[in-house]
Amino acid sequence: MPIYVAALSPAMLRLAGEVADGAMLWLCNPEYIRAVVVPELQAGRERAGKTMEGFEVVAAVPSAVVDDPATAFASMRRDLLTYFSLPFYRAMLERSGFGEDIAAYDEAAAGGDGEAMQAAISERFLQALTAVGGRDDVRAGVERYRSAGATSPCVGPIPKTDFETTLRAAAP
Repeated sequence: MPIYVAALSPAMLRLAGEVADGAMLWLCNPEYIRAVVVPELQAGRERAGKTMEGFEVVAAVPSAVVDDPATAFASMRRDLLTYFSLPFYRAMLERSGFGEDIAAYDEAAAGGDGEAMQAAISERFLQALTAVGGRDDVRAGVERYRSAGATSPCVGPIPKTDFETTLRAAAP
């Protein structure tokens, strides 16, 4: 039976590459996959005397076919609040180049301002993370993950959007 390890940090990614058959990713945008995930998995595979052949990189891709991305982004902001307060996710988000989002979130959290905490999650971050927009936008978003090294982009729903339409758009 294949073993998959959920991993975010470089050390966990190396371990996954060394001992598992695949890695499962959440909140890892394509650039982080390209710059951090794949090299660290490769280092773990090399340490174990293995190649990347057959190793699965399963990346969650929050996706939605929508006329107005702002609606989907508002849903995502609410769902992501918890992750912006968790140490391992925060470290990964900072390594991904979203330290300003973390700083704005912290400032809003210190004041107890829930709306500002949501607003701290930038559109730039959400555009990098998601596959949202028209059918072609969703397909292109999923392809960004594939091009970055995700062998199995995993299209996931965004609350209050039509997931069936999204799945049809994302299918190759």
